[in-house]
Amino acid sequence: MILDDRKVAVVTGTSGQLGPVWVETLNEMRYQVFGIDLPHYDVSNPEMVNFAAMECMTHHGVPEVIVLNAAIDNPPGSAATFHGNLQKIINVNLVGATNVVKAFLKAMMDEGRGTIIAITSIQGYIGADWRNYTGDFEKPVGYNLSKAALMQYARSLTVQYGRHGIRACCIGFGPYDGGKIPKDFLDKFLRNVPTGRAVSRESLKAAMRFAVECPEFAGQSVLIDGGYTAW
Repeated sequence: MILDDRKVAVVTGTSGQLGPVWVETLNEMRYQVFGIDLPHYDVSNPEMVNFAAMECMTHHGVPEVIVLNAAIDNPPGSAATFHGNLQKIINVNLVGATNVVKAFLKAMMDEGRGTIIAITSIQGYIGADWRNYTGDFEKPVGYNLSKAALMQYARSLTVQYGRHGIRACCIGFGPYDGGKIPKDFLDKFLRNVPTGRAVSRESLKAAMRFAVECPEFAGQSVLIDGGYTAW
């Protein structure tokens, strides 16, 4: 029985660095948010995702918005290698996203509407610059591959299912200054940012509102990076 008459949004990875920002933004837009996240749901496990989808649609309804946010990575300062954890990263960041979409897609098509927003990254556009890091840290290429692939996934979803009222898009970002980025990395990175600014919480929220509210933003991606890739 569905008791809440607000629109429904699904957000994966609600407990991560960006997840709470998406939940807050969607709540402000009068969406009730159903979170898919560990420890209850693992996006890389199709059975868990299907159970989550059943729970969501039974108790809240079919989502109008899905935010594909769940991701794993080795951040600066951690132990990592270029090819390290590649399969696991792809399974969560990319295959996990497809698991979530598949679980809700038919119901969204039956409703004749749906917006799928994938959270990508500056690393889906460029290679990680080793000069921004200290010591022997290597940015895992699995993260970069997964974020680039999500952009192609959004294009393909839109072309295939746009006629059923489904659109997919991507919003990607440079480093978000949420207080968790090592200062030495941020200082090096910002030297090559024309605006001299990391991505703010306000910019994250503005990008999400745009992605939700612009019905012609379909099959495309935007990158908010302070001009880093404009050189």
